[in-house]
Amino acid sequence: MRDLKTLKELVASVTDWKSLEKMSCKPFKPSILHLAISQDAPHLYSEEQLIQLKKLSKLLSSAESKPNTNKTDKRVTKKRQIEERPKEERVMPATIKKPRKIILEQNGPSPDLPPRRIILEHSGPSPDLPMQFKNRVAELSGHDLKYLMHKRLFWSDVKPNNNRLSMPINEIMCEFLTQAEIEKLDERNGSNGKGRLVGLELTVLDPCLREFTLPLKKWSMQRTDTYNLVTDWNSIVSTNEFEEGQELQIWSFRIDNKLYLLLNKL
Repeated sequence: MRDLKTLKELVASVTDWKSLEKMSCKPFKPSILHLAISQDAPHLYSEEQLIQLKKLSKLLSSAESKPNTNKTDKRVTKKRQIEERPKEERVMPATIKKPRKIILEQNGPSPDLPPRRIILEHSGPSPDLPMQFKNRVAELSGHDLKYLMHKRLFWSDVKPNNNRLSMPINEIMCEFLTQAEIEKLDERNGSNGKGRLVGLELTVLDPCLREFTLPLKKWSMQRTDTYNLVTDWNSIVSTNEFEEGQELQIWSFRIDNKLYLLLNKL
């Protein structure tokens, strides 16, 4: 407002548009400033200039009154185009693929109890097994090679007093036991079936392909059942100098019908 007032004071002595035109060093170009001055001092402009300013005024009024519907119109048009397509051609929003779930059933500890449902999640393809392990499996005439899990060793897995490797069932990627082996893991000593778990004897190949024979047992925990390698697990820990935080890949394979586990140290 101060600039407009100052300008009006400067041109107050000008009596007609010709005098104003002489003061200007540039040709006339309609602008908002000229439009404001012309409202109070139309005598400072020629008839042709006033016509140009009138057109500018109409143009500005039209732009202010017109709603900004450009973006809305584009969204509506795009939505209509999608709705008009056949269902099979419509592009759906991108979704995150969830891991594939495998639901298994294991027999309960007694015939009177219903089978236990175990949900395994497979998040992707199995990692590659180093060639020296594949060659050893081939030398032993092994078959049915399966990737079971990625295992980070906790303090409880290497603590000598525990003497066991824990493998939570809900972290194992696939079923690797036969029905007979599943039933074997539920067997207990004693005539009343309330003694200690018998376990399933198997062979473990350590990262240096040395063989150890030890039992696999299934323990029922609060959150999930776990498979545990017990009894001689400390020998594998000490021989390989396993420490807390080290990572293993655990694989299974079979020679005839006998179960083997393979430990690949990462």
